[in-house]
Amino acid sequence: MKILFVQGGSRWKYDADGGLYTDSNFSEAVWARYREWGDLTVLLRREDKVYPPREAMERFNRCDTSRMTCLALPDLYRPGTRLLNPRCRRQVRRAIAQAVREADRVIVRSPGNFYTNTALACCRRYRRPYLVEVTGFAWEGSWYHSLRGKMLAPWREMRCRALVRRAPWAVYVTRQALQKRYPCRGRSLGCSDVELAPLDEKVLAARLEKIQAGQDALVLGTAGFLDVAFKGQRWVIEALALLRRKGNTRFRYQLAGSGSGRELLALAQKLGVADQVEILGSLPRERMNNWYDGLDIYVHPSDSEGLCRSIAEAMSRAVPVACSRVGGNPELASPACLFGRRDPAGIAAVLERLADPGVRAAEARRSLEAARAFECRTLDRARNEFYQRFLHDDTTQNSCPD
Repeated sequence: MKILFVQGGSRWKYDADGGLYTDSNFSEAVWARYREWGDLTVLLRREDKVYPPREAMERFNRCDTSRMTCLALPDLYRPGTRLLNPRCRRQVRRAIAQAVREADRVIVRSPGNFYTNTALACCRRYRRPYLVEVTGFAWEGSWYHSLRGKMLAPWREMRCRALVRRAPWAVYVTRQALQKRYPCRGRSLGCSDVELAPLDEKVLAARLEKIQAGQDALVLGTAGFLDVAFKGQRWVIEALALLRRKGNTRFRYQLAGSGSGRELLALAQKLGVADQVEILGSLPRERMNNWYDGLDIYVHPSDSEGLCRSIAEAMSRAVPVACSRVGGNPELASPACLFGRRDPAGIAAVLERLADPGVRAAEARRSLEAARAFECRTLDRARNEFYQRFLHDDTTQNSCPD
């Protein structure tokens, strides 16, 4: 069976030797899951920049092109003028249409952009069974992105609701949050896309020992795109400035993720906390656990989330977690460790609370226990059963009626 996977957010990245990579959203373990179900073709947009091989290996996840077909389409969003170019749009439409025609089943992840919306339209036109993976909130993702995003947010929200409502099959990464906003008239499953290995109690023991040992400096961390405003790292930097004015300079903030982070560093310099902020850049997935283990608190201050993978990953390493009260985050974190969207004062208050070793120890225990719901062996069973039904049910309607 030929399976086409379409996602318009992530981009293929190439090195000078022709090696192919993705950002941290995808890994070999993720692709292996889809390959189990058939001959896999993955369609993403292509990043124009070509990386030195060593830099690419250090920053991104290598893709095994011998085990699946990789289609790289022009990036219509960078630069944005390409989206206004009829020839570029036509080229992308034709490539997507051909890929859909050649597929037996189509999986569309994160609907709401030109690539995914075109793929869904082609699925209906060519009567290809399709499944939608719902990973985030369209309104917030647009509204907190830019001025242009604010103008497009109402249309994107309505469009996303309509697309998911018509889908014959849908998988949500949350238990409730996304389902309430984007109900599906077809068959659906709530199942996180987090990939956690079986948890080890030794991780908790090491964490508690680290907390008990005590240290003057506490290391905070956030994983997320560095040059995307709605990821919210600036609010943590502003919280550090608030704490510094109160005489509290014990926090150090590490930022992992794709991008330069120049604006964040400039903000830290302006607020007088540059000595507390460190940009690490993108880390390969195999290095993430070591990074989480070095943190004292994981902070996720984003304006919008579905169900955040990095929060679950941090919890699997028994890291106390503080995060914004958005999307599926309240399904993960302790209520006492939630703060409002774009709320530096709220972040500062939560950090002051977590500075207490006893509180961190309690949150470490809670984190590991909450992460058990995301172990592979727990999720894979439900996910595989649902996808197998999608792949082999020839009675499925191409789309549900409006």
